[in-house]
Amino acid sequence: MLPISDLKKLVDWKPIASGFGRDEENTYGVKVRPIFLEIEKFERAEVRVMTDGGLSNYASAFVHNRKNNCGNIEGLFIYLSLLAPIAAMGRDTAYISGKSQGYCMIEPGTVLNQNSLESDFEKSVWRAIEAGGYKLLSVEEATTALPKDVVPYEYCLNNEPWDRVFHALFSDTD
Repeated sequence: MLPISDLKKLVDWKPIASGFGRDEENTYGVKVRPIFLEIEKFERAEVRVMTDGGLSNYASAFVHNRKNNCGNIEGLFIYLSLLAPIAAMGRDTAYISGKSQGYCMIEPGTVLNQNSLESDFEKSVWRAIEAGGYKLLSVEEATTALPKDVVPYEYCLNNEPWDRVFHALFSDTD
């Protein structure tokens, strides 16, 4: 999917596509935020941004179609790279209340494929991400092993080992 030269750029947090990059202040505003705004237009949809790239090389959000509900809510976690037009989407539950929220994380082996989408809402979120110029990773792509000399820049919030293409695309720092 990605050549070794691009993987090496990604682990150094360097962009591999025009208009992307952590230092470009418009990457989040021009590429990611419009997707979040589009999803919020769906009936009863809510987007809860988890990270906007401040300590990450990606932006992420929990999206669901149970606006104003509290408790354990089933929805989708979406990750949008700030360095490449590549995204990942997974299904899980988040805890949401008026004063707090708790999230899970997507694991490389749990990303959704287009044929595993279960509802019109999930299909609409997928289409919004694609319409925003992103390609969603398949499980096979996300779980592809990194070459031995390619190591993520920092840690990931996922389970170790961090040795998959997914981890080069979606890593964090403190």
